[in-house]
Amino acid sequence: MNVLRKIGLNKFTIKNFLRIDYFTSWYLRKHLLMGYPSSIVAFKGTKVHLDKTATIEMGNGRFTLNDSWCSQNPFCTLFSMAKHSKLIIHGSFSIYADANISLNENALLELGSGFINHGVRLHCFNRITIGNHVFIGEDVFFRDSDGHEIIGSSRPVSMPIIINDDVWIGARSVIIKGVAIGKGAVVASGSVVTNDVPSKTLVAGVPAKVIRENVSWR
Repeated sequence: MNVLRKIGLNKFTIKNFLRIDYFTSWYLRKHLLMGYPSSIVAFKGTKVHLDKTATIEMGNGRFTLNDSWCSQNPFCTLFSMAKHSKLIIHGSFSIYADANISLNENALLELGSGFINHGVRLHCFNRITIGNHVFIGEDVFFRDSDGHEIIGSSRPVSMPIIINDDVWIGARSVIIKGVAIGKGAVVASGSVVTNDVPSKTLVAGVPAKVIRENVSWR
């Protein structure tokens, strides 16, 4: 079984044989520093560009790109990694179709376990960390940099985003630089998160504010 895993074969890849883009999956695996090759699966429609110095590290789970709730998915996913950028996946994490994900030079994207639904826009210039058991809705936007400097501002252009464990982020939310979302928090759909979110709170609005404490979800 270990031999099969090392060459990229297991029950998952056999079950999804017709959906997988084998060339793109192989291209991603070329940048794998740690983990089994079969742990990275790109479905058809995935477009990638990885600099030769970009690296990927895997834990015990599986990472899938351009997944879909429908086997007849018509959308594509764009995934790019610039010079010396790094992707670390600790558990099993799926990114669904119609995604646009970019890691700029020296950036770090760290994923725990969970999924990001269709239509995510994630642009990592510094560091974005997403914890375990994190569920992210459709059309959510992450960006840890302004891209341009505001003259006279004391804030750095880029600041890390940290999403802790057991977080649920609703559809069409915006998560900007320097934000930390606490464990067990819920971000309501359409929220713009500009400040830290305390653990086990429900936030909503533009900008997002706490509207309920001691929440739980399943």
